[in-house]
Parts: sequence; structure tokens; C-alpha cells
Amino acid sequence: MHLMCERLTSVFAGVLVGLWYGKTFPEDTKAKDSSKDKKK
Repeated sequence: MHLMCERLTSVFAGVLVGLWYGKTFPEDTKAKDSSKDKKK
């Protein structure tokens, strides 16, 4: 049970960090996508 709780909290923390990063640095992801399109 303890290991399951650790996994759930780590997954939840990862999701929260991902959402925070996406909201904080949206220009970063757009710039990377546009640079990939330019290379093609």
C-alpha cells in the first residue's frame, strides 16, 4: 500500500509540474514547433 501511495503522489506531482510548465512557458513550445517546421 505504501508503494502505491508513493507512485500516485509522484504521478500527481508530475502532472502538476507539466501543467504549470505549459502555462508558464507557452512561447517556448510554440517556438520549438515553428523551428521544426522551418527545418523541413
